[in-house]
Amino acid sequence: MRRLLCERSICYWSALLSVAALFLAPTIAIAADVTALFQEARTTATQLNRDAAIMESYTRSNLSWQTHSAQVSKIKEHINNAGQILSQMHAARDDAKPFHQDAIDGITPALKQLAANTESIINHLNENPRRLKDPTYREYLRSNAQSANELSAAISNVVNFDNTRTRMEELEAKLGQE
Repeated sequence: MRRLLCERSICYWSALLSVAALFLAPTIAIAADVTALFQEARTTATQLNRDAAIMESYTRSNLSWQTHSAQVSKIKEHINNAGQILSQMHAARDDAKPFHQDAIDGITPALKQLAANTESIINHLNENPRRLKDPTYREYLRSNAQSANELSAAISNVVNFDNTRTRMEELEAKLGQE
């Protein structure tokens, strides 16, 4: 009789854990997806930061407008890639962890501002390709480099926080088993 109760108890707990896993699995998968998206965004933001800094350095040289144009094309490509990643983050936002939700909300306006500023750079190059020393143009480049740096740092901070939090949860689970 006692053995039968233990078997029933094991079956009960196994069934309960299976049901819980069905409900928790999508949440865990979404959290992992958002984490992966932030890691992908960090790579893109790092590239964007580097390319915006390079372009800003062009203000201290006599490079052609074609060189400027090629560099801003790279920046635009990174911004478009970051925008696609951000769209995926927004799709998963409601099921994401609260700190991921806050981070998504924080980087959205930063990326929009960076895109608008990049559009101003492109417009200036299209309308005034020979006026690369214009103070307004230089300010666009400086602002873009600063915004790209801030976006890259913000996304890196989220990834670092997420990695630290995951490691702490693993250690807590390990301590709980001992």
